[in-house]
Amino acid sequence: MPDVEPGSVRIAVTAASINFGDIARCLGGVASVMAQPPFTLGMDVCGVVDAVGEGGERWLGRRVVAMCAMSFGGMAEFAIAPVTGVFDAPAELDDVEAAAFTLPFHTSWLAVHERAKLQAGETLLVVGGATAVGTAAIQLGVAAGAHVIAVAGGTEKGALCRQLGAELAIDHTADDLFDRVMAHTGERGVDVATDMIGGAGTETVWTTMAHGGRYVPVGFNDDPESGLTGKPLRKVSMGNFSVHGVMLSYNHAPLAMRKFGVNPNPIELGAKVHGGLCELVTAGSIRPVIGRRIGLDEVAATLEDHSQRRTSGRSVVDLSLA
Repeated sequence: MPDVEPGSVRIAVTAASINFGDIARCLGGVASVMAQPPFTLGMDVCGVVDAVGEGGERWLGRRVVAMCAMSFGGMAEFAIAPVTGVFDAPAELDDVEAAAFTLPFHTSWLAVHERAKLQAGETLLVVGGATAVGTAAIQLGVAAGAHVIAVAGGTEKGALCRQLGAELAIDHTADDLFDRVMAHTGERGVDVATDMIGGAGTETVWTTMAHGGRYVPVGFNDDPESGLTGKPLRKVSMGNFSVHGVMLSYNHAPLAMRKFGVNPNPIELGAKVHGGLCELVTAGSIRPVIGRRIGLDEVAATLEDHSQRRTSGRSVVDLSLA
């Protein structure tokens, strides 16, 4: 049983999400947060708080969604989460949907609204549109009154993106991204691009940016170095667009972390983002896309399917199936 420390809560987990980053952790590759084995996977969960440390008293007994401490430990009966990453679970969502809600929608809100400042009538390009974060970004773009273009692999994933409200779904396995975007936008390009994939296709995405556009690197699923290899900044200058970094974290970083390059979002921003998202859930404007509901014994096979791009939306471990 994990111990509860000050500033944290313990959650009796009912459901836990699978993240693409779990693959790198399993294989010893580059991930945002690394650890040495043995460790338990699971970044974000839904459950009921059963114990609290100092500062977490108000959460005791409440049904919550949470981001686990150091992004580990969620796929278990009990998990620890810092109070800065704990929020009330939306009443309209069941536990599996709620577990799939926090990380994709908080990340997408930060990318689309806090960083890129997407406006109604603008064009939003979502690269990796069938991923959990991508499906969230599409829905937030549509809810904001933007024209959404999604990039995904294959007809089935493209159909999912259109069902969520994308005006155009581009198949990156068959279509020329630049040509399709320019044809759809009258050669203007996109105002905002949220990129969940990164890697070799990044500079092609950059060519689709409108003058003064905003590119937001969200994920690096197609980059074996997890985005740490860098890209030539001259092409940003040549394209006259800006790059807006985003990271899902609500915390205060000590100077040692700032020197390392980590500068998280203010703690109070989390409640603001969650409140805005819950209003959209209540209005029926957004909902997590659940690709698979699985038991703990299916995690390894599902991670393999994620690595081979055979999944859409969020895969979630339902602890009641264990």
